[in-house]
Amino acid sequence: MKKPMCAPQQGLDRRGVLWWKSSYSNPEGSCVELARPSATRALIRDSKVTGGPVVRVSRAAVDVFTTAISHGDL
Repeated sequence: MKKPMCAPQQGLDRRGVLWWKSSYSNPEGSCVELARPSATRALIRDSKVTGGPVVRVSRAAVDVFTTAISHGDL
C-alpha cells in the first residue's frame, strides 16, 4: 500500500481552515502545508511561517503538481 502524501498534522488555523503537512516532511518542520478550503481552490504556505504569505491555486493545479512529484517528473 502506498504511503499517503499528506496527513493531517496541523489542524485548524484561526480562520477555520484545515492545513495538512506532508507525511514525508522534515522532523524539524521544514515543509509546505496544504489546505483545501473549497472544491476548486487550494492554499499553500511555508510550515515554518504559518502566519506568512499564502499561495492560492486551483485544486487541479495541485493535483497535476503532486502527480508529477510522485512519478519523479520534478
